[in-house]
Amino acid sequence: MKERNKKLIPLFVLLGIGVAFLAGWIIQMLWNATITPIFDLIPITYWQGIMLLVLFKILFSSHYNVHKEHSDKTHHRQPEFIRRQFQEEKIEDDVNLDT
Repeated sequence: MKERNKKLIPLFVLLGIGVAFLAGWIIQMLWNATITPIFDLIPITYWQGIMLLVLFKILFSSHYNVHKEHSDKTHHRQPEFIRRQFQEEKIEDDVNLDT
């Protein structure tokens, strides 16, 4: 790794922490502005906003990268019985189109 890139690592770590704190504050503000008046609840604190952020991340993040498979040029091969079935259907379709 280049020396220049190594010097940027602490900056990106601090930037990431700052974004996490900003996201917690945004969640707190949005929650208190929308959910609190609708359901007549007490406002949440900043740390409860952070915990909601963590909870949402756990509940709604995918652990399987769908786009990774499509970006690779190699796909999983179909099992043999499925390939044979598709070949038989294609042959039958070709025969039906000829007649």
